[in-house]
Amino acid sequence: MILYDLIHSLSTEDYEKFKSYIRRKNKRTDTKNLALLKLLRQSQLPANIDHILYGKASKNAYHALCKRLHDNLIDFIASRSLETETTEEFEVLKLILTARILYEQEIHKAAQKTLQKAATLAKTHDLYSMLTEIYHTQIQYTHLHPEINLEILIQDFQINQKLHQHQENLNLAYAYIKNKISQTNNIVTVDVNQLLSDAFQKFNITIDTSLTFKSLYQLLEIINTVARLENNYVDALPFFERVYHKINLKKTLSNKHLYYHIHLLYFMANAYFRNRQFERATGYLDTMKSHMLSERGKYELRFRESELLLRTLILNYTGHGLDAITLLEKHFESSQQKNKTQNPDLILVLCICLTQQERHKQAHSALNKLRHSTTWYIAKMGEDWVIKHDLLELITHIELEHIDLVASLLKRFKRKYKHVIQHENRLQDFLKTLEIIYKYPEEIKSIRFRESVKRLFTSKDKAKEDIFMLSYFAWIHSKTTQKSLYQTTLDLL
Repeated sequence: MILYDLIHSLSTEDYEKFKSYIRRKNKRTDTKNLALLKLLRQSQLPANIDHILYGKASKNAYHALCKRLHDNLIDFIASRSLETETTEEFEVLKLILTARILYEQEIHKAAQKTLQKAATLAKTHDLYSMLTEIYHTQIQYTHLHPEINLEILIQDFQINQKLHQHQENLNLAYAYIKNKISQTNNIVTVDVNQLLSDAFQKFNITIDTSLTFKSLYQLLEIINTVARLENNYVDALPFFERVYHKINLKKTLSNKHLYYHIHLLYFMANAYFRNRQFERATGYLDTMKSHMLSERGKYELRFRESELLLRTLILNYTGHGLDAITLLEKHFESSQQKNKTQNPDLILVLCICLTQQERHKQAHSALNKLRHSTTWYIAKMGEDWVIKHDLLELITHIELEHIDLVASLLKRFKRKYKHVIQHENRLQDFLKTLEIIYKYPEEIKSIRFRESVKRLFTSKDKAKEDIFMLSYFAWIHSKTTQKSLYQTTLDLL
């Protein structure tokens, strides 16, 4: 349900502001839009909402109410967006419109000054599409300003066109890569370097200082998407580093592009974490935290959980698993007090940490907090996230000796992810070994089983192994040793 998803996309602060916005707009006291809003904010979508609201089946009235609430929410999001994240674009747009009105009223000097002010602001924030509109207007009225050199103005316009095209090429490359991946059920079937290089060559993309922070963010988002789906951050890391080198040359502009810069720092911290370079990851994360607190913490709330996610993962994989669990539990306790929807990523990380500490009942309780359908999680979190969740669920039920349930879950997993399993040899090996563990537990102590595990799950090129897949392999390794699961995991890293 689109309205349900929109309401859950609101932060706690925006949700409260939207309620106030609705109250101000309500002209009657018997309207049910606030009651509907409260129902749709719940963690699970209630059944028969029309019965709850009207005391009987009233589908037509319910759908009309949903449409009005949806329209109000879109208006609210748009107005909030203009107030916050797109202030610069909105200011430039207002100046352009004002200048055009002044030209129509033949107040030429004021119109020209207004356009110059708009151009200065647009250049400061790399708003190339806005600059195109400014240059169009300036060129249109150049004959009224003999002091303006038309040739120089045309030259500026052409330079801006090239910059704008470069930015658009990034959008095309991103769409091209996403389309390529979607055609193969979100499986990257070619080499990471090859896919990225082909896209950059096809759309004539060069990584240089002419790229804006937004463009650099788009570029890293492309690289991150491919690396995540391929589970290969090792080959992607040189691309990350090339892009961030260009960002370092733009340090003087970073405060004017704070939102994108924080995103870029997160991508870098995540890339180094996935490469198990934990000190460098922590360095980028600390810088990210510092930038989050800039401008009176303008984006602190927006990025708080992203920073927490990486912080707890780094703690967990550097031998501080209990500290990671404590940090997450404090966050969930605080979220619960504020009646805030809990982040699925953070819940899954808590489950991983608890499982590695062999606190399987608590891990099971945490997994039960993820109550949406598989379809919902695939749409929101991605298929690779759901696979990690389902594998963790299998391990938890094996440890709790829910054998009948394990058989059912494993059968469903193989059916649901057949298209992934047939391309992933390591996943095939993992599932076969998992099946032996729960069906024939007596085999675990045999020499044949230990040698099989060593052969299948000990890689010559360990540096390229994905850190999360290593965590699952560690669970199998721990069955053949006297060490704890957590220590086995750390040893495998």
